[in-house]
Amino acid sequence: MASRASAVLLAWAALASLACPRGEGERPPAAVGERVAPLVVPPAEIRAGGALAIAAVFPTMGRYAVSGVQSLQGARIAVEELNANGGVNGRPLRLAAYRMGSYFVDAREAAAQAIRAGALAIVGANSSELSQAVAEEAEANGILQVTNVSTAADLTWEPQSSRTRPFVFRMCATDDVMGDLLAGFARDRLHARRVAVLYEVGRPYSQRLARSFVARFSDDVAGHAVAKFSYLTLETDFRPQLELIRKFRPDVLFVPGSFQDATLVSAQAVQVGLHVTMLGGDAWSSPLLFQRGGPPGEAYYVELCSPTPEFDRRYEATVGEEPPGCRAVLAYDAVRVIVAGLRSLGPLSDDALDSGLAETRRRLRDAVARNRVDGATGRIRFDVHGDRRQGVALYSVEKTPVGPPRALVRGWLGEP
Repeated sequence: MASRASAVLLAWAALASLACPRGEGERPPAAVGERVAPLVVPPAEIRAGGALAIAAVFPTMGRYAVSGVQSLQGARIAVEELNANGGVNGRPLRLAAYRMGSYFVDAREAAAQAIRAGALAIVGANSSELSQAVAEEAEANGILQVTNVSTAADLTWEPQSSRTRPFVFRMCATDDVMGDLLAGFARDRLHARRVAVLYEVGRPYSQRLARSFVARFSDDVAGHAVAKFSYLTLETDFRPQLELIRKFRPDVLFVPGSFQDATLVSAQAVQVGLHVTMLGGDAWSSPLLFQRGGPPGEAYYVELCSPTPEFDRRYEATVGEEPPGCRAVLAYDAVRVIVAGLRSLGPLSDDALDSGLAETRRRLRDAVARNRVDGATGRIRFDVHGDRRQGVALYSVEKTPVGPPRALVRGWLGEP
């Protein structure tokens, strides 16, 4: 078994720099009773030359790899810019990229390796599932974690028990905030009275958005009606649910799923004669949204930020690809938040990075909690739970005479 695990790890190491589409590149299922070995490719010595090491824990293999690589690129741009301007308090920065798979054991092992190697902080991960695994290690070892696009509310704290994770911070709004703001938008600006919700069973992201949306939309308001409908993962024929939704006669259809699901729902809604305004969350953010035809009516979705043209140009010039929405720029800002905290500590001695590392990590966490930073996505400040105090950008989907619809920023929901 050991030789088999070694062979699998070596094969994955050879692919570590490649991003795989969803569903490809996953490890084969383990046999009954077989331990799944973490897939982690660590960097070389992360503190060479007296560098201040920030560990980047993002998947570069498996289902979350596309988002992970984009996030890693954003963090890398931030470090390269900061080093070009002299580093931090006389020391260079080192972005220690732990390339890994898209499974929680990979994220946990990568975080543990980074902590043992002497990282001052961790940026990542992108998926809430992976960030939860990193957070367990960060909290247990007293090291700062800043995630860019993980939206699960219970990552930084548990609302029911008020349990907090003081070392875990988030650069974006939560699913609960997004659902609440979208429901307020449907009620107050679209003047909707009847709403249908079509969500994916078994996907926590979709379920959380649906739950918070329904709670806000139907909260003590007479005459408002909500009907919930569901579908299974990988389901592609939504016409049975859409027929029922058409009979419900909603003003708005909320689809808190992926852009692929929203695209299919849109095309099939037209087929069954359902003409309705559609709403979605940040998972709609993709150039491929509605590529099979425009929505059956107006369509809106929210994003976790509103990227500036300046950063988009920088990303395209550096990476040679189209800017990927919020993943890269929020990772970029996450690094800048950590660096602002390091700067406020003043010059760090070798002892502060060795025997005094635990105390330095704690001081860095406290500095990040109290600092206010002007980032590429606006002003950054955190609440008592470590969540960024910020709303979401509102996009509308506009039909075009020729070609697919395009998404345009229309404003901001919640606190900018």
